[in-house]
Amino acid sequence: MFEIRRTGGTQIAGKSKIVRAKKLSVGGGFTLIELLVVIAVIAILAAILLPALAKAKERANQAGCLSNLKQWAAAQNMYVDDNNEVLPMTKIPQGTPGAPGSYNEDTPNWADLADIFSAGQGNSAWFNALPPYVGSRPLVYYTLTIANGTTLFYTAKSIFQCPSAILDPTLNPNVRVIFDYGMNSKGMWGNFGTTTNYPLRLTTVKHPSAFVMFSDNRVNSADAPPWDATTGTLGSPQNYCSRLSMRHNKGANISFSDGHVAYYKYVQVVVNNGGKPSDPGSSDINWSWDGTSVDGIH
Repeated sequence: MFEIRRTGGTQIAGKSKIVRAKKLSVGGGFTLIELLVVIAVIAILAAILLPALAKAKERANQAGCLSNLKQWAAAQNMYVDDNNEVLPMTKIPQGTPGAPGSYNEDTPNWADLADIFSAGQGNSAWFNALPPYVGSRPLVYYTLTIANGTTLFYTAKSIFQCPSAILDPTLNPNVRVIFDYGMNSKGMWGNFGTTTNYPLRLTTVKHPSAFVMFSDNRVNSADAPPWDATTGTLGSPQNYCSRLSMRHNKGANISFSDGHVAYYKYVQVVVNNGGKPSDPGSSDINWSWDGTSVDGIH
């Protein structure tokens, strides 16, 4: 009996040690295998969630961009009502009084615009004429009126800035004015790009619901398709197929002369014409006032 009790006691004591060892193992934290499993699960969740979050952010940015273009469209319609149906200028042309000899209408510098605006010129260009109609500041405000206007132009939320736009590293925004949006530069052309109609009046536009007014402007060389062999000007105040951006999920937002705004995939708007982005003459997207292809494509 005595021996049996000793054996039983030994067995019970042994079991207690095992239980305590298990408890110590549990209380001592994760094992290496468990930690690796947790890290793997987190990595999988990140791989699933991060792209979804990026897509959600881009959708929000695209909606903000659409809102901006909607305001540009509304301002344009109010402007033509006040100006005998004549559309604003797409740019400040070279040779404008006050413009220095080095001035370039497609790549205007802040200093050049200051000279032009100081001479009382440039008020009919879209970036000066339209913003006040929707309670926004014209470009001249950032150029002459306020200190640090150049910085404010790029950093403050305004109808000039597309939330998705990323400037090309070759651009110097402190020297040049970089436009995230551009006005259709080919609207005055007709008859397959062989004749012009200037000044262009909205009443002469054949298909207002298809006539392009403003669109996402290319401000980064990465916004172009790989087959584009041109060296299109980045951030110009006026644009067309060769300067159209594809920064919104390989597409662009476009406003039309009837005031509506829509998103299109790049391939719906532009065709590859021997390495040059060109107007296909689509019936629902007109770059010319008469709806014909400005590049002569039939």
